[in-house]
Amino acid sequence: MYVGLLLASLFAFWPIMIMAFEGADIDLGPLFSGKGISYVSGVPYYSGGFFPTWANYRDALAWGDFPKLVLNSTSIALLSIAIALAAGIPAGYVLARSKLKGMGAIGFLLLALRTVSPFAIVLPLYLLYVNVGLFDTTLGMSLAYLVIDVPVVVWMLSGFFSEVPGTVYEAAESAGATERQIFWRIAVPSVAVGIAATAIFAFILIWNEFLMASLLTGAATKTVSVGVWSGVGEGFGGLKSANWDAINAAGALAFFPAFAMILVVRRYLAKGFSLATAS
Repeated sequence: MYVGLLLASLFAFWPIMIMAFEGADIDLGPLFSGKGISYVSGVPYYSGGFFPTWANYRDALAWGDFPKLVLNSTSIALLSIAIALAAGIPAGYVLARSKLKGMGAIGFLLLALRTVSPFAIVLPLYLLYVNVGLFDTTLGMSLAYLVIDVPVVVWMLSGFFSEVPGTVYEAAESAGATERQIFWRIAVPSVAVGIAATAIFAFILIWNEFLMASLLTGAATKTVSVGVWSGVGEGFGGLKSANWDAINAAGALAFFPAFAMILVVRRYLAKGFSLATAS
């Protein structure tokens, strides 16, 4: 079992490891191709490049474009998450508390929206945004990403709200609290950690998104994922040569924030999804 887990982990992290190593000018290709080790007078000799340096990472951070990409992605994600939470927290509470028939079907329908291909909505959004002036704007991208984060926010928060014991709600009702008071003073504080974990997960989804960002942003609001793909700036692309070590360094830098956030909230993410499924 542990061998299978190790192999699955290596398979998942292998591209990230290669990207991080290549960004540090560590070339492992000859080693794993089987052709990188030769014997000179009986002594093994590695013909690959093992000359680690932080120059590419330092250059990526020093470039004017990369910090701007990070700022664009962060601004878009925070605004979209704020809107999603404003709608998703009350919606998740209603799904968890309401006794009306069909609430479960509504929850599954919301989650099913995540299965809609971005290709089905990105072209209509592009035509709409060009006509109304939302193309290449932070607000436009934030609204577009609601398709991604609202279903997940509602689904996960409904699970966290359903975990609050029913006796807590009943005691508040017996004390004469209104539904609004129960929501703001009992339910929301009780799931504050779950709200934070849900917000971080939604942030990661937006941070890694590429398709909509590549078609709905321009020079003003280009995100990290699009910027790394295009060479961290306008100096690469087309038939021009690309500095792959610098691109790999920028890709690794873009990956590490999302990875760190996942490590912090991984326990709450699994809990939120399992509770939502059970409810």
